[in-house]
Amino acid sequence: MNALEVGLYDALNVAAITAKLGGAYIYNQIAAQDQARPYVVFTQAGGGHENINPSELINLVYLVKGISDTSARHAGEIDDLIKAALHEQTLLVEGYTNFHTQREEGFRFAEVLPDGTTAYHAGGYYRIRLDD
Repeated sequence: MNALEVGLYDALNVAAITAKLGGAYIYNQIAAQDQARPYVVFTQAGGGHENINPSELINLVYLVKGISDTSARHAGEIDDLIKAALHEQTLLVEGYTNFHTQREEGFRFAEVLPDGTTAYHAGGYYRIRLDD
């Protein structure tokens, strides 16, 4: 993980979220193959360097979601905890100053998995801006 992803993981690895998950099941990009739900997944969805001044100004968007096999409501409760942990909060990112973290859009959907079970997803896109 890069420095931002370590900071994002640390912000999500808080008691309110891990208690709802039944443990610290927070993954970057993809969950462990045999991991039972619920869990949280985050991944970079866009953005990059601004290239508008000599500093290393970075503007990224991360998708962060809770996934549950219990219900859409349970996934939504995880999403609410994610929002509380990230929206308008300051992430600790080694070597950078995080001056903007905001949830921009949310989503919810369900998918039927090959084994016939349903996975409920609820999350959002978070714009994270950093400068060195």
